[in-house]
Amino acid sequence: MSEYQIDNRFKQAMVSAALMGVLTNVYIATIFLFVDIYEALFSPVIGFIIFLVCFFLLKKDKIDAEKSFLSVAYIVIVEVFVHTYFLGWESGFYYFMFLLPIVFLLNANWKLFTIVLFNSSVLIATIVLWWWFKDGESFISEDISSYINIINMAGTGLIVFVIMIYYKRTVLEKDVALISANRELKRKNKKIVGQHQNLEILLKEVHHRVKNNLQIISSLMSLQKDTIENKEAIVVLSDSKRRVEAIALIHQKLYQDEKFNSVDFKSYIEEILSSQQIMNATLKCIIESPEVVLSLDTSVPLGLIISEMIANSVKHAFKGVDSPELKVVLTEVDRGYELLIKDNGVGLPDGFDINNPSSLGTEIISALTMQIGATVECFNDNGAGFKISFQNI
Repeated sequence: MSEYQIDNRFKQAMVSAALMGVLTNVYIATIFLFVDIYEALFSPVIGFIIFLVCFFLLKKDKIDAEKSFLSVAYIVIVEVFVHTYFLGWESGFYYFMFLLPIVFLLNANWKLFTIVLFNSSVLIATIVLWWWFKDGESFISEDISSYINIINMAGTGLIVFVIMIYYKRTVLEKDVALISANRELKRKNKKIVGQHQNLEILLKEVHHRVKNNLQIISSLMSLQKDTIENKEAIVVLSDSKRRVEAIALIHQKLYQDEKFNSVDFKSYIEEILSSQQIMNATLKCIIESPEVVLSLDTSVPLGLIISEMIANSVKHAFKGVDSPELKVVLTEVDRGYELLIKDNGVGLPDGFDINNPSSLGTEIISALTMQIGATVECFNDNGAGFKISFQNI
């Protein structure tokens, strides 16, 4: 149960206790009128006003329940002293002192220091009351005092009974409401889980169908390529087919890994390089990468960039190279990632600038790096090298 629920229940108990305090002061004022002790009427009148104000403030949530209790508790102690002074110890007003710890303990949020201090103060006040008035005289006869004692005893018991019944009813109502709310929450959670599962199945099916459609497009390009003789057209279709397959591979990874919106990028790079090794058996591919999961918005453009760079290396870098080697290194840096793609080929031609595209491939690379907010550095170091710095968007 939350702290708020406990405080709210104590407030409900305090509302009923304040109302009983109002009625009790009316009863005490009636006694003083009956025994003609008019000079003592100030006590129940002041008590009546205080309890009535407390009642309305609690009903309107204008006062803290704990602070109001501590205030009226010590007012009750003062009243008990005044009433015992006028009506004597035998009148039994000390019974009301026992009500204070009972109501106090209805709240489970008291701090240990407050518990010890309050109950100790009530105990000390009771001892002082007994020591002061036990053998003292009263302003009324013993018979009247005995009747008042019986009424006070019964009234105290009635107050305890009313508070407990009211508190129990409030607790029961809150528990029923809480159980009902929990049931509704479980029902909604179950519905949400079902919707989430359906969404996952739908997304998986979407990625699967996109991948299949892309493979169909790739197959159509292969068929088209087989029917033409123009070498430039064949190259264009082959490059387009490779790009489509790179995107299809992303969607295949999405539904196979069941992540739907992110890609295991190390595994993706491995599959791209594997496809290159199938086409070029002498090509040695080296991959150095941690287990990195990238978003779909980053993975698709970055995958195409890698595919273009690898394709360019395979096409142009290894002429006259006996042992072609391609190295892909992905590392995490402070603000993102760095991807190094390097070959041991003939290197980049003089004046090469990735930002001034000279072919469709370099134009695609330039556009896609801008799309993901990446930067590309080109260099020669025993072959061509490209370093891409990017963040996972």
